[in-house]
Amino acid sequence: MEETIKKKKLQKKRNSTKKKDHKFIYNNFFFNCTSIKKLKVFVLKIGVISDTHDHLPNIKKAVDIFNEKNIDALIHCGDFVSPFTFRVFDDLIPSIKNNFYGVFGNNDGDRVVLKEILGQICHLVGVELISEFNGIRVYATHMPNKETVDSIAKSGNFEIVLYGHTHSSLVKKYDNGVLVVNPGECCGYLSGKATIAIVDTHIVNAEIIEL
Repeated sequence: MEETIKKKKLQKKRNSTKKKDHKFIYNNFFFNCTSIKKLKVFVLKIGVISDTHDHLPNIKKAVDIFNEKNIDALIHCGDFVSPFTFRVFDDLIPSIKNNFYGVFGNNDGDRVVLKEILGQICHLVGVELISEFNGIRVYATHMPNKETVDSIAKSGNFEIVLYGHTHSSLVKKYDNGVLVVNPGECCGYLSGKATIAIVDTHIVNAEIIEL
């Protein structure tokens, strides 16, 4: 009888330990859960910005919005232009700076210095970004032509395709579920309309935000 009670206690302890050991990764951090049934799909918000062209006041507005929205990652689709924009982007909260990625645009002339200075807070990966955020495959570049964007989206190799250069915002959902986003121009020089975007990976859609 005593042995049976001991076995029951041991089994109860094991079950309790199992519940405490459930872990999952979100935004590069480990979280413990009491029950796997309580796990829900977390919304990963990705900020998207492009064609900042040294417009410091608008970059500041964008940074404030990204901080306020507490986005999980930020992607710059090119045309930073000058390294001194670092001092404004440096106001991003630490969690965003840890997940800040960028590609070069056609107006990013001194790429060596850009990488040296902006590279302190931004992962400047070259002319295209191919990455995965919590299982969501993302492709980003600066100036693809329309046919290239269309081909990449229809290939189904990525859930989200991002680009800039046109200075015109776009949110398009393909029949295969692929989301294509151009955040427009942060600088507002050409269109007179300064915009950024925030992508919600849970519903695979994006919001264009005017600065």
